Amino acid sequence: MTKVFGYELKRMLTSGLFIAMLAVNAVFAWYVLTTEVIEGIAYTAPFSVWSSCAFIGKTLPLAVITVLLLQAGYYGKQQKRVEIITSAAPMTYAQTMMIRTSVLGICFLVICLVDSLLGAVFFAAFFGYYGFGAFILPALLEIIPCFVFTVGIGHLAGRLHCSLIYALLPAVFIAGFIGASGAFDLFGGGFFSAYPLTLPIGADGEPGFVLNSAWLIARFIYLAAGAIILIANSAFHPKIKRA
Repeated sequence: MTKVFGYELKRMLTSGLFIAMLAVNAVFAWYVLTTEVIEGIAYTAPFSVWSSCAFIGKTLPLAVITVLLLQAGYYGKQQKRVEIITSAAPMTYAQTMMIRTSVLGICFLVICLVDSLLGAVFFAAFFGYYGFGAFILPALLEIIPCFVFTVGIGHLAGRLHCSLIYALLPAVFIAGFIGASGAFDLFGGGFFSAYPLTLPIGADGEPGFVLNSAWLIARFIYLAAGAIILIANSAFHPKIKRA
């Protein structure tokens, strides 16, 4: 199982698709930093937790699109060739799903880390700001439920037909770049751009950072729903229709 995981991870991280999309994600992240974050989100400082969370939320849709594109490969015709190699290892379908989800999670994490590193460089170089510790917990609350929910939906779509994963891409684009800004904003870019405007201004000239309870409940719902879908996908071996 460990060898299969290592093989799958190396294959995914060195794929042309992942490398190309990682570069696209990095370019887009820098674009968001230098065109939106630099002005401050919702009239807050560019290096505030509000602006940092909005930055992460605005970059997450492209990261999710990347993961869905990678995920589609697990349900396509080329995957049959890979399964000839991986089938030599005695594994259950649940173990196979766990490996695939873990590999996708690492790819997603790499993208988020690259985006976050660019953000850190940006805050340090432009504003001399290094207090990144305050960004970690809110970022995790954005990233983890988003990944678990979308990868669960992706596996559910893929087990029905590979083309359904591609059908999710415009939905992610709309939800991420044109979507709502309420508590159920999956990515958080809209929420963290709008919510500070509803809060009273503090002594430092901007609203104090506080997480809305409705938003936290929504994160829990997304996380729980994604986990349930993943468990269900792993428990019942599907008869996948190949593309």
